[in-house]
Amino acid sequence: MGRILLITLALFVTGNLHAQQRAVYSNFLLNDYYYNPAIAGSKDVHLANVSYRKQWVGFDGAPSLIMGNFYGSVKNKGKHGYGVSLVSESTGLTNNTSVYLNYAHHFKLGEKVKLGLGVKPGFMQYRVRLYDAQLADEGDEVLTGNIYSANAFDVSAGFNLYSEKFFVMASAHHLLGKSIQFTSYNENLDFHYNAIAGYNIIFKKKNFVLQPSAMVKYTKPIPLQYSAMLKASFNNKFWFGFLYRSDDAIGVSAGVNIKERFGISYGYDYTISGLRGYQSGSHEVMLSFTITKNKPSLDEEDEDLNNSILEEMQKKMDEKEKEENK
Repeated sequence: MGRILLITLALFVTGNLHAQQRAVYSNFLLNDYYYNPAIAGSKDVHLANVSYRKQWVGFDGAPSLIMGNFYGSVKNKGKHGYGVSLVSESTGLTNNTSVYLNYAHHFKLGEKVKLGLGVKPGFMQYRVRLYDAQLADEGDEVLTGNIYSANAFDVSAGFNLYSEKFFVMASAHHLLGKSIQFTSYNENLDFHYNAIAGYNIIFKKKNFVLQPSAMVKYTKPIPLQYSAMLKASFNNKFWFGFLYRSDDAIGVSAGVNIKERFGISYGYDYTISGLRGYQSGSHEVMLSFTITKNKPSLDEEDEDLNNSILEEMQKKMDEKEKEENK
């Protein structure tokens, strides 16, 4: 009986202390592949990344997350996308390890607009370290040296409508939920929904992009949560962002891209909820690497050459005009 009560308590805390059964990322755009399976194949490169998030530093048993991803598209054509993810989340006595595969198909809706549809099946294993439990009765050795384990099959699906200037995407997670009866944990999974939208304000002459974006998440019966982010990118190399997450946190993030291949980013958010007095904020780090890039076509190379010639001519005209106005 004691075992059942402890397991029930551990699973209850895991599902409700977070307010969700899925991880929270400060920079939801940098981790868009985690939130939406339709991201796979939307870029003309193959990407590999690994991220680590430590939440509520100083709070005993606070959540932490390690995730590794690899995704791209067949021949970098941006039509058939695929990927794989490994995720490990820990909170207190509990740990969730998951592996996911991914497929996405992308359609051209116009000259510059595409639509991606993606699905991500996976397998999850929840574990509770009963041997680390602090028992009220120190002489009770019933749970010593035991680990409770439960398994679940999971599926996520989503769409991604995007172009160079905007993106609108939405996805649903834990779709199998309680419909699977032969596993030991599917009955505990609740549907999760999220939607992300953003717009790129491009200043080509200054190599500067300003990107406002927002994400909305919902899991019954938890109230709707939204996040807003403003990100500024310079020369496609440096970027900096500000974040607000409703009734939860404010934060900043920054990153750098090295030789268009290697990326490093860091994020920090400070809790503004009732937990702010018990912790010193959350930290997030990501390392990413572009494995393969799509070679530009002859038409694209000609267009880049023509644009560079026009920019050079415009620059000379501007300099000449300045000289004449002196």
